[in-house]
Amino acid sequence: MTAKGRIAFVANTSWSIYKFRLYLIERLLHKGFAIFVLAPRDAYTGKFEHLPGLSYIELHHFHAKSISPVQDYRLYRELYRHYRSLRPGIIFHYTVKANLYGTRAAARAGIPAVSVITGLGYTFSGEGWLQRGVRIGYRRELRKSTEVWFLNEDDRRIFTSQHIVPQDKTFLLPGEGVDTAHFFPAPYDPQTQKQTVTFLLIGRLIRHKGIYEFVEAAERLQRQGLSVQCQILGFFDEANPVAIPRTQVEEWTNRGLIAYLGHADDVRPFIEQADCIVLPSYREGLPLSLLEGASMCKALIASDTAGCRALIEEGVNGYLCAEKDGAALAAKMAAYYHLPPAAKKQMGVDGRNRVLQRYTQETVAGIYLEKINTLRETGHE
Repeated sequence: MTAKGRIAFVANTSWSIYKFRLYLIERLLHKGFAIFVLAPRDAYTGKFEHLPGLSYIELHHFHAKSISPVQDYRLYRELYRHYRSLRPGIIFHYTVKANLYGTRAAARAGIPAVSVITGLGYTFSGEGWLQRGVRIGYRRELRKSTEVWFLNEDDRRIFTSQHIVPQDKTFLLPGEGVDTAHFFPAPYDPQTQKQTVTFLLIGRLIRHKGIYEFVEAAERLQRQGLSVQCQILGFFDEANPVAIPRTQVEEWTNRGLIAYLGHADDVRPFIEQADCIVLPSYREGLPLSLLEGASMCKALIASDTAGCRALIEEGVNGYLCAEKDGAALAAKMAAYYHLPPAAKKQMGVDGRNRVLQRYTQETVAGIYLEKINTLRETGHE
């Protein structure tokens, strides 16, 4: 197969390939492309590595949380060696280190590469030496990308206004894509509404997901005498610098402030039993948990920040609250709580329609295929 028929995906975990991009890879395989996935091996590698037409290459030097220059140089050399051997027609890079060192390796190997900025996250927030270093690295390396894709306009504006990447090299991708048949509306009968309203937060147990604000809001609602249940579903990201300790979550649980549901690959049963999906995150790319909740006709409440505000029209399919403000979050949760049953149902319907119009897997996969074909036709490959 010629280089134009080979596509590589590079990410910091096999989990992210499985969770966010497996449907896309399967569609490209069906179209006859040969796919290479380069990522560290984890519990999810086995779920896709044997797909016909897909070649999995384990990355041994991709340590996402490491800030060692030696490790990063080894990652760059490892990627460069694979790129020279595989010679794909185009490479898609995801997350910071892939975008930095993968883009550099692709440029040296003479292979077109697309950098996908799935969110700015911890390494881009604040003004510490790490954050400044990431900005400098992006400014130096992204000029070598064929295109730079963003999931929300706020992130793109930051990169262009700070002259990290020129506007004409950018593209806005409408998220990672939602399987709207899989995330189908849960039955809802306003006449049999539960007395207790359940708010569900889906996300890693880190400070930047707004976990502390969610717990504060839960405590405020309980003091107001509202019958609510506040749940958290997600895994402990203990290597993260802003990880929330297990002991802290256990304390909240023992006090009856929240119910910790653990971690699940299939989040649908938890979304189905919830009334409203909450994500008071400090910053997102385009949060899949909100999109999946909306696809199942659940109202949304999120912080008015990058990635979240793009998904919510105030008072239509949910509410936006001030960032890092537990009192403001509690006020919006109370506003939802006091809505009449029919209004709650309509919020969910409006959210589902919004997903169907803009954020389906079919839409996102179609954009990828169109972009790939355009790059082939214009000779960028």
